[in-house]
Amino acid sequence: MMAEGRGSMVNGGRRDKFEQIRQVEQLPVYNLFYDLALSVEKLTRNFGPDFRWLRNQCLRSSESVCANMTEGFYSQYSTEYLQALYRCRREAHETRLHIRYATDASQLPAEDGRKLSEGYAKALAQLGGLIGSIERKIADYGKAKSSMGLVREDPGTYGSPSTVDHGPLTIDHPDPGPSTLDP
Repeated sequence: MMAEGRGSMVNGGRRDKFEQIRQVEQLPVYNLFYDLALSVEKLTRNFGPDFRWLRNQCLRSSESVCANMTEGFYSQYSTEYLQALYRCRREAHETRLHIRYATDASQLPAEDGRKLSEGYAKALAQLGGLIGSIERKIADYGKAKSSMGLVREDPGTYGSPSTVDHGPLTIDHPDPGPSTLDP
C-alpha cells in the first residue's frame, strides 16, 4: 500500500536529531498520509454509480489532509501550523468514516477497508505526536517559527531595492481653488 523512497531518511531510517526539515515532503507523517490518499484513490475507482458521491468525499478528505499539512508547514507562525494540523486530524477522521461506510455498504472489500483504517490509525498517531511537539514548542518559545526554517527567495528575483523609487511618503494635493458649493 505504501510507496517506498519518499522523504529520504538518514542513518538507516532514522533522522539525525538536529537535521532540519525544510520541505513538508521530508516529514514521515506527510508521506504516510500521501500514500494513504493514493491508496484511497486507487481502491475507490470501482464504487458503483450510486456511490460516486462517497468516492468524491473519500478523495476530497484524504487529499485535504496533505493539502492542509502543506499549507500549515509553510505558514509564518507555529500557531497557524498547529491549526492546520488540527484540520488534518479532522479530515483524516472524516476519511476513516467514509472508508468504514464504504466497507459497510459493500463498495470496498473488507480487507482493503481494514488496511486503510489501520493505516489511518497509524498516521493519526504520528500526527498526534507532531501536534504535541508543536504545542510544546509554542508553550516554550512562543508562536514564531525559527528563522532557520523560513522559505527565502533570491534577493535578485524582484530587482534590487535601489532601482525602485518610492517617492515622498506624503502626498501633496494641489489647491482646488474656490468651491462651487461656497455661498
